Amino acid sequence: MGLDYSYNIVIDEKDVGRLRHYLAEHCELSGDCACIRLEIDSFIMKYLEGGYDWTPHHDRAEIEKYIGNDGKAGIGCIYIKERKLPNASGEISVSFTAATSSMSLLLRDSYSIRQWFIRLSKEFHSILTYLDLEHEGHRLIYYRGQEINIELKGEGHLEVGKSELLSILQDFTDRSRHFDE
Repeated sequence: MGLDYSYNIVIDEKDVGRLRHYLAEHCELSGDCACIRLEIDSFIMKYLEGGYDWTPHHDRAEIEKYIGNDGKAGIGCIYIKERKLPNASGEISVSFTAATSSMSLLLRDSYSIRQWFIRLSKEFHSILTYLDLEHEGHRLIYYRGQEINIELKGEGHLEVGKSELLSILQDFTDRSRHFDE
């Protein structure tokens, strides 16, 4: 098995239908698979060139078949899955999971992809949006109307963090404000 990184957006259950409609208008959908169109950044170009694979290619014709007339690149298949959150009343988590390890690395690195999910989060008033990096941890990018960048690194981070996360953040807040003066 390879890497299966995914962006997860937590939204109000009443917005799921509207999200499905939005994705149908802004992505190429095939079953539970989406191809999203993105502004090309250096990581997307690296991906298109095969730079995340074992054997990169530099065939211009191969690369250009993924770039549309609008200059944006089509990235997919990204698997979409909805899941009702058991501990949160009326909230749904929608995951966007990379189909390959190379695509997982692209999700981790690309600024354009991060911005696409931030725009999606704003559009649907996301409660929380994060990138699940499996054993590497999680990267929180959006929380209740605000773009954020919080990384929870390494295996086991949530087991330690769940019990002490609030204390850690409070201690950091109490001490970091002294450095701002």
